[in-house]
Amino acid sequence: MSQVALISGGGGGIGGAVAQRMARAAVTVVVADYDLDAAEKVRGEIVRRGGKAEALSVDVTQAREVKALVTDVTQRLGRIDVLANVAGGSFYTKRIEEFTWAEWRRVIDVNLKGTFLMCREVAPLMQQQKSGRILNTASNYGVTGSALRVPYSAAKAGIIAFTRSLALELAPDGILVNTVAPGPTDTPRVMEKETLEARKDRWWSAIPLGRTGQPEDLAELFYFLTTPESAAITGQTFHCNGGLL
Repeated sequence: MSQVALISGGGGGIGGAVAQRMARAAVTVVVADYDLDAAEKVRGEIVRRGGKAEALSVDVTQAREVKALVTDVTQRLGRIDVLANVAGGSFYTKRIEEFTWAEWRRVIDVNLKGTFLMCREVAPLMQQQKSGRILNTASNYGVTGSALRVPYSAAKAGIIAFTRSLALELAPDGILVNTVAPGPTDTPRVMEKETLEARKDRWWSAIPLGRTGQPEDLAELFYFLTTPESAAITGQTFHCNGGLL
């Protein structure tokens, strides 16, 4: 029986790459995203390549939508073996005194609250199965901090601590919980705002490997953490940033 992977933010650059990598390993992928058109595009690419995928809409900040999504997936596919929480974003770059409470809440909600809500709904299913992999997404900024991105850094640091705690809670049930922390990555959303030459000028000299990351770099790490070879790894944070951190 094919494993089932539920990926939030699956219509985005990193999430889409993760979905496609999982599908290449014969995993049935559920691409869940706030932007259903983006999720459908990823689903279509997977199906054209011979994989199995479904596309569903979800706002990860809304508990009812998350619950409905997980119920829908289990009714359609019977189980969830992998949960990859990729949905997130920094959204704003500004000084602390310029942040409104609504902006702060938006960043915390999409990143940290969304991760919590998805895990809260999926964990009981995995406990019944006595198996599962949960992969949360942080950032190098969750460790180093980032001027002008205070709520984003706080949310990502929270995800790291959340993951460590959840890993301890779920380990007796055979569920592994880890964090992937991307560094500067050339996603389509980033490249819409910044040219490749600007990215090179900004980052390449600071990164020991001499380049920014690609979504596929992250996808391989996410995939590794679902394989039998990672069966003794839980509660860890894996950085993928070319040596920047």
